[in-house]
Amino acid sequence: MYGIPADETFDFFEGRRLDAVTFGRYKVSLFFDEGVGLDVEGPLAVAAPGSDEHVADDARSVAAPLLDLLSLTVTGVRVDAPSSLALTFENGTIVRAIDDLGPYECFDVHHGERIWIM
Repeated sequence: MYGIPADETFDFFEGRRLDAVTFGRYKVSLFFDEGVGLDVEGPLAVAAPGSDEHVADDARSVAAPLLDLLSLTVTGVRVDAPSSLALTFENGTIVRAIDDLGPYECFDVHHGERIWIM
C-alpha cells in the first residue's frame, strides 16, 4: 500500500523466535517472541534450503514449510525497499512478504506498540 521506507531495516526481527503461525481466508500471521509480528495479506514467498522460491497467493500452499519454522530463530533480515521484506531462519529457510498489490495493503509489521503498513 505505502511501500517500505528506504531507510527501514526491521532489524528487530533478528534473534526473534517464531512462536505461532495462524492462517485465515485472506491472511497468514507470524507471531514472534517479544511482541514482534508479521501479518501478510498479499503474496508470500518461501524458499527452503536448496529449493527455489515459491510465491504463494494462497498461504495454504506454504503451510507446511511455515509450520516447520515454529520455534526457530530469525538470523537475518533483508529489506528490498519499497517492495519486500525477507526473513532468514536458522535452518536457512527464507520467508519473504511482497508488496505488489498497488493501492492495497499487503503486509503489516508489528513491534510492540508500533505498526508499519505496507
